[in-house]
Amino acid sequence: MDSDSLDDLDRRIVAALQINPRIPYGALAGALGEVERTVSRRVQRLIDAEALRLTAFVDELRTGLGQAVNIRVRVQPGSVDQVAEALSLRGDTRWVAAVTGDADISCELVADGRAALHRVVAEELPCIAGIRSTRSYPVLRHVKPTTAWHADHLTPEEAARVASTTTAPGQRRPPIDLQPTDQALIGLLVENARYGWVELAEHLGVVPATARRWTERLLAGGAVALRAEIEPELLGYAVEAELWMESAPSAIEPVTAALADHPAVRYCGVVVSGQAVNIHVVLPGMEDLFDFQVNVLGRLPGLVRSEATLVTRAHKRGFVVKT
Repeated sequence: MDSDSLDDLDRRIVAALQINPRIPYGALAGALGEVERTVSRRVQRLIDAEALRLTAFVDELRTGLGQAVNIRVRVQPGSVDQVAEALSLRGDTRWVAAVTGDADISCELVADGRAALHRVVAEELPCIAGIRSTRSYPVLRHVKPTTAWHADHLTPEEAARVASTTTAPGQRRPPIDLQPTDQALIGLLVENARYGWVELAEHLGVVPATARRWTERLLAGGAVALRAEIEPELLGYAVEAELWMESAPSAIEPVTAALADHPAVRYCGVVVSGQAVNIHVVLPGMEDLFDFQVNVLGRLPGLVRSEATLVTRAHKRGFVVKT
């Protein structure tokens, strides 16, 4: 499916689902001024085409389910896709993409603790054919996860009408203690964020009211955030870039707060590195990227320097291998 396959209504529907993936189709249609049958049919068409996936993002830093690490990979000439595919097949990689710049591949991996991270970096990645070198940067904070971003295809009034009151994207909360049943529930939400209360209850062996209460507790606590995953290009964003920025330590929080509020910033995080601020932006064209670097980054107090790389092909997003 290419970008011409989605019309304005498709993009408005997806933008609404990015804000609230579990919104009932009737409420979604009402918020957009459309017919419910049309809306549900459009969503199903995108799902059937594997262009859209309704899933969940688990904040491993808050739940203690692992350590996220950004890895920049350099490969032998001609082996970018081969290495990217090998990385994509790993169950612990959340994001894999071919990029421009000093590194050939950008990868985010969630390791099951420090020992597992050492094993991956020191033993497993060097064994992948085609890899020349890797540089790893553990993630300290997801300031703006991708679940807090939505495409700019709705009016402010439409966005407000579809917003969920269950979640507060980007809000900092204390760590959450997972209950024994939570991991099974999280797995179901990752599989399909729109599972109904009855379906969730049947899988978990509880009544629907309990499934709903458990889900709302995870969402409200920030352990899990729901997402509508789709290629940005299908929504009209021809340019996707990853930027690494160095700032004065005292400026990291104000810089990331300012960037997280920008509508082009799809992700913002802080990593263990001299270039501690990492963001992903999506924009209509290269001129927009130029404007972002000059008029947004160029005006941020405390920003020392930045490095931009273009994403040329995404091999994996949100633990889902792209075909």
